[in-house]
Amino acid sequence: MEQLAIVEKEGANYKLYELEGALNAYTLGEFQNTLYSAVLQNNIVLDMSKLIELDPSGIGVLMAAFNDSVEAGHTLYFMTMSNEADKAIASTGFKSLFNIINAVTEVK
Repeated sequence: MEQLAIVEKEGANYKLYELEGALNAYTLGEFQNTLYSAVLQNNIVLDMSKLIELDPSGIGVLMAAFNDSVEAGHTLYFMTMSNEADKAIASTGFKSLFNIINAVTEVK
């Protein structure tokens, strides 16, 4: 079973989470609560370049966090998605609605 490693960093007007490993039903746990509370307080950037798995549970958490951020007046950004993350996000049919960036300099 894969693990999920998370590195948190602070930016000028955002909080960055670097995700490495698998974001799935087995690894969501604590990150889910962290993400849900973070989007209510700040803009969030998720660096997804090192994700090797993103299953439907992970997508569900990301979509819920996206909706929460909109309601709170903040923005959730997906940055530098791995092939696996990109395929999973594209499979939702909502990829065009998400805020996808290539660098933190694109955060507004």
